[in-house]
Amino acid sequence: MTANEATTSAVALKLPNFWTTQPEIWFTQAEAQFNIRGITSDDTKYYYVVAALDQDTAARLLDTLQHPPATNKYSSLKNQLLKTYGFSRRERAAKLLDITSLGDRKPSALLAEMRAWSDGHTSCMLFEELFLRAMPHDIRLQLAEEDFSDIAKVGERADALWHTKLQNNTGIACNRVKVDRPMSKKGLHPSQTPTTQPVCYYHMKFGNKAHRCRSPCSYQGNAVAGRQ
Repeated sequence: MTANEATTSAVALKLPNFWTTQPEIWFTQAEAQFNIRGITSDDTKYYYVVAALDQDTAARLLDTLQHPPATNKYSSLKNQLLKTYGFSRRERAAKLLDITSLGDRKPSALLAEMRAWSDGHTSCMLFEELFLRAMPHDIRLQLAEEDFSDIAKVGERADALWHTKLQNNTGIACNRVKVDRPMSKKGLHPSQTPTTQPVCYYHMKFGNKAHRCRSPCSYQGNAVAGRQ
């Protein structure tokens, strides 16, 4: 790339505002933009990052911005931002330990979140166990012997099992709420007339594992549904 081309690419670049809640991901994307445009100058990268800081963030690093080092400005600012807004090793570990269930996420989505918190430390039995404990019991049993050296493959396998379970639960829910109307309603009190009541989105999708319920919902055997 010529000097003129590099200058043109630099002019065309505009980084998004700095993400104080996800600084590592922000820098990953910013550096991808630098590479795409062939920007290697330390000063250029430094000033692009400075321009992407909001008022509160810049104020917090005012001393650093007013007195940057003579060399390695970009690396110094990056380290300072990561230190200020990034998570410590103990905080990352706490985030992982706080994961106790799959919730409404797909297994692969949970796995991606755990990989981000682990900062690359995925090849250990503790990481595997934390992921497995977040799975529904039947899925956990089927994943127990999976090889976690290929995380992506484990995520795909877990998603396949999750989708199958979801389809089965949806079928069970439909069967439970479906009541055939009689050929004749003669002699029945209006309150005794069988009907087919609707099931809310959450019970239709997650069955017994649903943590929410929206009226009207006639899903049987669920305390939440019964209160609404």
